[in-house]
Amino acid sequence: MRYRVIQEYDRRYPIRLMCRAVAVSSAGYYAWRTRPESARVGANRDLLTAIRQLHHDSRQTYGRACQVFRVTDCG
Repeated sequence: MRYRVIQEYDRRYPIRLMCRAVAVSSAGYYAWRTRPESARVGANRDLLTAIRQLHHDSRQTYGRACQVFRVTDCG
């Protein structure tokens, strides 16, 4: 989360200054930027996309319980 904030503002403020402000090392930030996305993050992103599509297809009427049932039913 901290690294994303730094990445969001990296064109406005110096990276080292932001790293110091959020108490992370600049080496850690640069390592995070070059690290590939984990399988878990990719799976979560795909699940979120499916939930949003289901909610849209239901004319935004399905609640959490029905969405959980539909998403687990679809696989």
